[in-house]
Amino acid sequence: MPIKLKVARTAKELDDVFRLRYDVYVSERKKFSEKRSACDERIVDHFDTLPGVASIIAYDGDTAIASFRVNKDSEIGLAPEKYFDFSQVRDQIGRSAEDLDTAPCIVSGSMLAIRKEWRHKRNVIFALFKKTTAVMSDWGATHVFGAASAETFSLYGRLGFSAIAAEQWVESVGDSLIPMMAPFDKVLAWAFGRSKPTVKHFWLDNDCTRFETILLSPGEALFCEKDHAKHIYSIIRGGITLSRKGPDQKNLVIGEVHQGALFGELAIFDDERRSATATATMNTQVIAIERSHILDIIQKDPEKAYQLLIYFAHRLRTTEHLAMAQQFAPQTSRVSYALEQLWRSAKIEEGRFPARVLQMDAEPVAEQIARQAQVRESEVRRVLEMNRVSGGLDYSDDMLRFFRSPSSEAVVNGSTP
Repeated sequence: MPIKLKVARTAKELDDVFRLRYDVYVSERKKFSEKRSACDERIVDHFDTLPGVASIIAYDGDTAIASFRVNKDSEIGLAPEKYFDFSQVRDQIGRSAEDLDTAPCIVSGSMLAIRKEWRHKRNVIFALFKKTTAVMSDWGATHVFGAASAETFSLYGRLGFSAIAAEQWVESVGDSLIPMMAPFDKVLAWAFGRSKPTVKHFWLDNDCTRFETILLSPGEALFCEKDHAKHIYSIIRGGITLSRKGPDQKNLVIGEVHQGALFGELAIFDDERRSATATATMNTQVIAIERSHILDIIQKDPEKAYQLLIYFAHRLRTTEHLAMAQQFAPQTSRVSYALEQLWRSAKIEEGRFPARVLQMDAEPVAEQIARQAQVRESEVRRVLEMNRVSGGLDYSDDMLRFFRSPSSEAVVNGSTP
């Protein structure tokens, strides 16, 4: 079952947040030394009551598994300032803002709570951080304050945070904490890359607090053919295969969509059922955008409608290209086309540009490519070996590592790329 992340809005969702904190901090980790009533198994403080607050919550089915709170700056400060003095940092931010003639927007993240069985699942943790970052971006954040336990501080360092003082034991929490700060542009770059293309992160620029994030495991279906269509989707990470049942009831791949893509767009224009099944080819994160919200956006800003139409026209051409390749191209060309699509969704290896790596856990690499390209597995292995010998890529059963962009024309012509 997919894991879903959202901004808590209903009374039940907020209560789930407060109970989850208690379960993680008090029952499980034995933190927070103040006495609590046994009948009030919740953790709530005055920062939960401020106007500028959002609590992100993750569900596995009906079970709340993780949450994180975001606060805008307020007259009473931010949650980390309950334990640490950030005045010098605030002065520095203020002076820099005066020099640039800009108004800073300081936010904080706090009350990170993740149940033990999900704590080491990086896709859950990082999806939670990305959702939090999207909310901060929606608020126009410029700087982020926080306080992390010594044991988790290294995780925040990867997000762009640096310590502003040495760790300190906080008696009321029952833990050693480190005060930290990050320029928001560093956090945003970690979460969504160095740039924000208009369509690639369409959802990020349009009240993203209303959208759900969905985590899919390899082989898990996001929606199925003939399901009622209520959302359009954007891929944050991973890849999706779009397939349809043929006359022989075999799955026919009609499209591949990867990181940055919008898909399921027919849900914008009609209220019909899905014409295809969308299945994750690897660990995948998608944003679900309700049809009504998309319509609100494009009605308020016709330029957004034009941008979407241009994007969908490009998608249509790509789908037609895939259909033509599957119908008429030789097997080698189909495999090479599939490799090009996978290269687009692969993660750039830090310090090794243009090398990219892609984990493919749903099924063995050659078998998965064969299914996507509608060819024999032996042909896939032949093309993979040609590319390996030429130095274009390396692979194992669950991994593809590209050393350069695949070139279908070079492979088809029998030359090395």
